[in-house]
Amino acid sequence: MEPLGIVIIIIIILIGFYLAFGVLVVFKANTELFGKRGEDPSNPCYLRFEDYPFLKRTPYRTGYYGKAIKGYLYQDQRLRDYKGYIILSHGFFGTHVQYLFDIALLTQEGYLVLAYDQFGAGLSEGKNQESLATGVYVMENVISDVEKNNLNRGLPIYLYGHSWGGYSVAGALKNHPEIKGAICRSAPYSPIKAGYDLLKKVKPGLAYFLAPVFSFSCWLVMGKRYLIKGTRGLKKNKDTPVLFIQAKNDDIVLYKDSLAKYYQKHPQKNAKVFLTDKGMHNSLLVENGQLKYKELVKKFHEIDRKPDTTKKDQEMNDFLNHLDRVQTYQYDEETKNEILSFLDNPKI
Repeated sequence: MEPLGIVIIIIIILIGFYLAFGVLVVFKANTELFGKRGEDPSNPCYLRFEDYPFLKRTPYRTGYYGKAIKGYLYQDQRLRDYKGYIILSHGFFGTHVQYLFDIALLTQEGYLVLAYDQFGAGLSEGKNQESLATGVYVMENVISDVEKNNLNRGLPIYLYGHSWGGYSVAGALKNHPEIKGAICRSAPYSPIKAGYDLLKKVKPGLAYFLAPVFSFSCWLVMGKRYLIKGTRGLKKNKDTPVLFIQAKNDDIVLYKDSLAKYYQKHPQKNAKVFLTDKGMHNSLLVENGQLKYKELVKKFHEIDRKPDTTKKDQEMNDFLNHLDRVQTYQYDEETKNEILSFLDNPKI
């Protein structure tokens, strides 16, 4: 064989090994992230239903490919009249319970809030969380169930989501122009970009090495169904007003790869972008509150690891007695007002 032919064969073999390595990395990363059930962290520092005595909740259940999607309908029991019906989709690394901060705000403002757990998370069935795109398909099922059974009681329907939930909301709007309005906070543009940004954050060297084949590897591992972009919804739905909220310093969903950035670069008549310089991944919560939460979790684990049981119990009791979760979490007034103003008048 000619030397040139040998070189070509060697190059092809190297490219094959390179691509196979990329596929292996994507497969392992995807399994690590989504191949398990989503649960709330085992610490007492995030909000609980009991922290809001004015809240009332009623169990909710629908289906997704023979599996139960469960959650609750929340309402402020002090109210008798309601402005609208909000379907809330939560983010990754937990369940809808971590959005009681949002739920409390929305219910007090006169909205019924249906908050469900994603497929494979919390109350809902499913062996694992499967993919980001599964959130879109589940949201579509929930919308159809609410409308079919008039669970919204004739009230206008709104969608609300954060992070994974924001992406789910945006994608699910495709066939639902009747939705009165939608809010997408810190929503990623696509599973590929979100996955690559996460890999770059955890293993930057590996991310740069795999950059040329990362997207193709994702397609090989997950396929078209699970790699839909968040722009899927608004490409067809030109009627529902959508508010995209994003902090420029978000270190989880990077601004440059967010749906907010996309619609800032590609304006659409029914898309509004609200940007903040600060706010990190949850701009509805003041940054000090986000940092305070991390400090409280760190303190909790420090106490929990103490070998002296008696001393640990004493310190833990003191920690819990002084833990005021509601006061720890304060709303960012600018973001809060933007959300409430949009809900009251969802026009762009």
